[in-house]
Amino acid sequence: MKGTILFAVFAFFLAALPAAAQDVIGDETEIPRGTVETLDDFEKGNYWIWAAFDWEQWGPEKLSTSARIASTWFSDGRHSLECRFKKSAPDSDHIGTYFMDYRWNFSGSKYVVLDVHNPEKDAFLLSIIFQTTDAWNWDETTAVEIAPGSHTLVFSLANFQKNLYLVNRVNICYHEKTPMNGRFYVDNIRLIK
Repeated sequence: MKGTILFAVFAFFLAALPAAAQDVIGDETEIPRGTVETLDDFEKGNYWIWAAFDWEQWGPEKLSTSARIASTWFSDGRHSLECRFKKSAPDSDHIGTYFMDYRWNFSGSKYVVLDVHNPEKDAFLLSIIFQTTDAWNWDETTAVEIAPGSHTLVFSLANFQKNLYLVNRVNICYHEKTPMNGRFYVDNIRLIK
C-alpha cells in the first residue's frame, strides 16, 4: 500500500513537470535566474508569419511554409507555434524563417529562452535573429542543434546589448541539416533580465 501511494505521488509530480523540462541547451545548461518577461506564449492569437515569396527579393526561396497556432504539443498553457518547412531544392536557400514584427525595448535583457519540440526523426539547427535599431541590424544568436524531442533553449544576448533598445523584428530561423519536409513547435518565448 505504501509503495502504491509513493508511486502515485511520484507520478503526480512527474506529470506536473513542463513538457520542455527534459533538456536545456544553448549558451547555458540551465535556465538562468532573473526577472522573466514573456514575449509570446501563443495563448492570445498568432502574430507570426513565415518568410515566403516576398523575401525572395533579398535572396533565394526560403524553406518556411507556415506558422500557425497548434495544440498538438505545448510546454505552457494549451498552445504553441507550429513552424512547417519543406526540403531544399537546388536553387533554394537552406533556411526557413518565422517572424513577428513590433517595436520592443529589450534593454537590460540578458537571455532569450524558448521551448522547442522536434517531432521529426532528424535534427536541425535553430537560431534567433533580432532585427534592431532604425538600421534593422541583423543580430543573430549561435545556431543550436535540435535533436528529436523536447528542449529548452537559452541564448545569451550579451553581444547585442547596445541594440536592444529598439527591436523591430524577432525571427526564429530553421537551418536545414538533412533535406526533409516537416515541422517543429515553439512555446513560451521569454526574456530574462
